[in-house]
Amino acid sequence: MIIRLLLGLGLSLMLHARSANDTPGWHLYPSYARHLCRLPAAHTQQIFFRADTDKRIVALTFDDGPLGRTPALLKLLKRRQTTATFFLLAPQLTRAKARLYADPLFTVGIHGYRHLDYRKLSPGRIRKEIDRALRIFHRYDLHPCCLRPPYGMTNAILLRELGQRSLRPVLWSLDSQDWNHYRGRKLIHNVVRHLAPGSVILLHDQAIRLQDIDALITAIGEAGYRIVPLSRLVQEKSLLPCSGKQND
Repeated sequence: MIIRLLLGLGLSLMLHARSANDTPGWHLYPSYARHLCRLPAAHTQQIFFRADTDKRIVALTFDDGPLGRTPALLKLLKRRQTTATFFLLAPQLTRAKARLYADPLFTVGIHGYRHLDYRKLSPGRIRKEIDRALRIFHRYDLHPCCLRPPYGMTNAILLRELGQRSLRPVLWSLDSQDWNHYRGRKLIHNVVRHLAPGSVILLHDQAIRLQDIDALITAIGEAGYRIVPLSRLVQEKSLLPCSGKQND
């Protein structure tokens, strides 16, 4: 009986992960898809994943900066006149690094004070992490639009604290898997074949090669999509993973 129940649970999780990734417009790492499918609807309905739009527009988002490659990445994006949002780790900022994001092409969000899984923190620690990050952003005249928690992991306490600070939780709908050593044609193909109207694309400052982001920008355009600011997408309702329903 116990074995039958465990097998049933395993099959259920596999089906949930499949439903998240087989729904057109979604491409999530399988274990992360399972995590999202297990979240209560009350959680996912507060999070922005992907815009509910018919327009062929997408957003590029980069995590974990600023890092050593970031200035070259920003220079490339400016040369290509490509907009992007950067989710930053606050202690890595300095006044000089903060100025790198002053171009109107770029917006910034918080990735945390430290790269921690918020599910493992007490309510007090969560508040401290968010507020310490906010103080650093404000010190350098950066005005974050939103917060993407490290590892994309959320809980009710984090969502409540973000709501009290008017910070929008933003995740993604299309994982480039640059962090998983996807390079060159493999990375480009992985992104382009999963593009859909309203996609939020997950990238990382230090993981993606400059030549790959250059090629990706070209490939997205050739596929008939336009890269727009994340702020444009979040004006729309959010589609939700697994169910495909809207976030009101």
